[in-house]
Amino acid sequence: MNKIVILKNDRTGDLFTSTPLINLIFNKYKSSEIEIFLSKINCKFSFLFKSKKIKVINLDLNLLDKIKIFFYLLVNKIDTVFILTPKNFYFYLPCLLFFKKIKFYGVCIDSKKKRPYNFLRNFLYKKVIINRKEIKPRKSSYDIQKELLYDENDAINLLNTTAESNLTINIPKNSVFFHYKHKMFKELLDWDFFKIKKFIEFLYEKKGSVIFSSEINNEPSDNFFQEHFNTYDFNENKYYTKNSKKILFLKNIDGLDLYTAVKKSNEIIAPEGIITHIGYHLNKKILSLMHFRLLNRQDFINQIISCKEWFPPKNFNYTVLKKNFDMSLNKVKKRI
Repeated sequence: MNKIVILKNDRTGDLFTSTPLINLIFNKYKSSEIEIFLSKINCKFSFLFKSKKIKVINLDLNLLDKIKIFFYLLVNKIDTVFILTPKNFYFYLPCLLFFKKIKFYGVCIDSKKKRPYNFLRNFLYKKVIINRKEIKPRKSSYDIQKELLYDENDAINLLNTTAESNLTINIPKNSVFFHYKHKMFKELLDWDFFKIKKFIEFLYEKKGSVIFSSEINNEPSDNFFQEHFNTYDFNENKYYTKNSKKILFLKNIDGLDLYTAVKKSNEIIAPEGIITHIGYHLNKKILSLMHFRLLNRQDFINQIISCKEWFPPKNFNYTVLKKNFDMSLNKVKKRI
């Protein structure tokens, strides 16, 4: 039996951008043994891969991780390796005589610093390149990754997208899912919590029901949201009721519970990242919220390139927010 290895130890948003390709791999190698290397942060979403074997390594590879991977490939009869996260260490492996019989597929990145260098790319059996320098229209990163196995056009869904937790909370079918991302709203936009509260209430007025999450263990935001909104704390399994509005803060939600809550929502209006990519994976209507520091012309070019990274996938729209709060509300209003 052929043995296939998928190297995907990165952040959660990045994991979900690779699920279309991972599904193609499952289709092409139905009769093979497949083992997936995930980062610790992504293991909580390993339910997507049903009965596949999972190995856990660090997000940033340490020396022990590298030794484990080297000897794993050395002592097992591996047929094919898919490098789906551009960590330079992985791209040195195809150069070694020990692994000359292994077919290495790789997702490469062209940016200010190429990952990997052109020389190392020559040892790959097949590669695709995500160009983060190109400002011209291009395919999204979702579709570029799928080109590693582009002949699988008749692929069926072999991911466990039906997975759901036993949520005890009621999520109305018309709910919009929002997420508070501190780095964007506070550090970039300079919006305080009261502006975020106003933004959430704006979504409620437009959509009739809002559920939202925040970064886990962000105590200031947790305390503020729990003080002003109905809250369900997943650590305590407890409701805190403030009013009759259909706005619910999902405190400490993660993993399968988060996946289920996004699945039960009608649409996603959130900063580009984990929530928008889970939503896209689940075929939800997406409005991705973005903001960039524009100090010079290169910043503006980088903004356009970043937007093109994900678009135009179906149902995945975006808007760029401004520091001016009222102007941002008007921009979102036009999109929803």
